Amino acid sequence: MAIFSRRRLQAMLDDLGPFLASDKAGDVLARLEHKDTQSALAAEFEVGLLWSLSRVGHLKVEPVFPKRRSQIDAMSDDLFSSGPVAIEITALSDDTFSGKADMDRAANIIVQFAKGVRKEADKHLYFQFAERSYYDKGHFHRVRCIDRDFSLAVEMKEKLSTWLKSAEWQASQTIRLTGDEIDVVISWRQSVHPLFRTHCSMPAVAYHAEDNPLYKALKKKERQLSGAPVEFMKCVFIGDAGCSILRQLKLLNSAGREIGGERIIRHFLAKSRIDAVCVFSPSRTPGFFGSLHSNLFWQVTIFPRQNGFESQYESLRKLAARLPRPNLEGYQARTRHLQGSLRPQERGQYLGSYMTSNGFSSTIKISARLVLEMLSGRLTPDQFRQSAFGKSANLLDSHLSRGMTIQDVRIEKSDLDEDDDHFVFHLDFDAAASPLTSPKTSRAKG
Repeated sequence: MAIFSRRRLQAMLDDLGPFLASDKAGDVLARLEHKDTQSALAAEFEVGLLWSLSRVGHLKVEPVFPKRRSQIDAMSDDLFSSGPVAIEITALSDDTFSGKADMDRAANIIVQFAKGVRKEADKHLYFQFAERSYYDKGHFHRVRCIDRDFSLAVEMKEKLSTWLKSAEWQASQTIRLTGDEIDVVISWRQSVHPLFRTHCSMPAVAYHAEDNPLYKALKKKERQLSGAPVEFMKCVFIGDAGCSILRQLKLLNSAGREIGGERIIRHFLAKSRIDAVCVFSPSRTPGFFGSLHSNLFWQVTIFPRQNGFESQYESLRKLAARLPRPNLEGYQARTRHLQGSLRPQERGQYLGSYMTSNGFSSTIKISARLVLEMLSGRLTPDQFRQSAFGKSANLLDSHLSRGMTIQDVRIEKSDLDEDDDHFVFHLDFDAAASPLTSPKTSRAKG
């Protein structure tokens, strides 16, 4: 998966079995394997946080309260020393801020029409959406020029048809469609991936403290938590599933217009009965040599509604400490899931290759999934070499060329936070692969 390894997710699901009703278990499983990135990553956060809650104390999933209609994700009697707590869990990605869904919808409408005019035109169309900004009642607004209800008008179809039918359509390169619902420049490119064919220069940010997806998500969770008994504390856990304003809660430079995640959350709490919002962001410690020498960890930020909640911080830190190590940062998980590269039957998440040698024999570790995919015919020998050894020579071939063969092979199992193991090959010199040598004799010549 993305935030967690598939092995870890399965282990957490198995542990949560006694806490879940069958319909809830089916719902969680369906969302985990869903092709929609937002739904799948939110489900991963839900599983991880529910599992961690079960490790540190009492947990009841989707508790039923008399005469209450709203469904709450979870409750715990002893997470906080002050009394029971009702918890809602959600996650956000930049897709909720970027307008990607509306841009992709419009691009798909245009692409379907274009395919009917010119065969395989969909493989070459790239869409750059315009943006506009304005002030309304003293508030700055910046929006993308696409309406969620966009439809392809007759005059736009005629303009597209003329362009697509032209013998010089590749050379003419671009066409612009404008109207009340859209302003987009469409260009021809040699190759375009369907998931990454839309763009807008407006970043995934907020310009209003309430008119943004984060505030709206918190308000939705507040309505759900209104069903908890009055004596319960109420908390919202929110995960960074590739959301810039959650990953960087404080703005470094906003020029007075952009509004950061911290400001939105504090604005929400000032008008809310929620006791605390807790942000969980998978992050990476910077390494001396860059990301290859850094570690993934959970960055946890707690926002209380009022003073006095600080006494509960230690309980939340213990909860965070039980979360399994994240597999990827939020933005990486979002991108990889969008690409579909984390599906179980896609190419595996390979562990790196390693070699040690004492000058006479060598030990080489290679991804077990990589070896399996090569032996099963899913990878060519060249793909195997590139994945196992990069630009270096094939280590197995170089050892064989020196007259060494495999003397022993074993599997080195990884922990649950890896979706791969290592094949460990021990190689030594072998007469079967090297020239015969003169034996040691017992006496001198003659």
